[in-house]
Amino acid sequence: MSRFAPEDLEPAERRTHELLANVPPRALPLGFRDAVMRQVAGGVPSAWEWIIAAALALPSLGFLAHQLANHGDEFAAALNNVTAAASADTAEVFFFIDGATVLALALLGIASLIAAHAATLAPSRKVAR
Repeated sequence: MSRFAPEDLEPAERRTHELLANVPPRALPLGFRDAVMRQVAGGVPSAWEWIIAAALALPSLGFLAHQLANHGDEFAAALNNVTAAASADTAEVFFFIDGATVLALALLGIASLIAAHAATLAPSRKVAR
């Protein structure tokens, strides 16, 4: 971060920028990443993580597939509106996102995180050649 503040900062933001700009950068100690990964991978694999990930992901995927099947034309029109607005200089765009769709995407993201953790804990299979 530069010590010179950009011109578009508000007065309240300027103080925060100066505070953060005065903090000297420090490199992480050697082996920090390896120590963290050892702690993450050192756990015991649990089937509960896969069950919870599936319980969150499968209904969300089913709901998103249902939404796409029933409202795919609205999704395509909204995507066209956003694309047209992005390419035009002065265009207004309107589209609607259902709250249940946002919730399904959030649950899918949480399930992916849990599954990624479970996959990290799973012992790696070595292929014999």
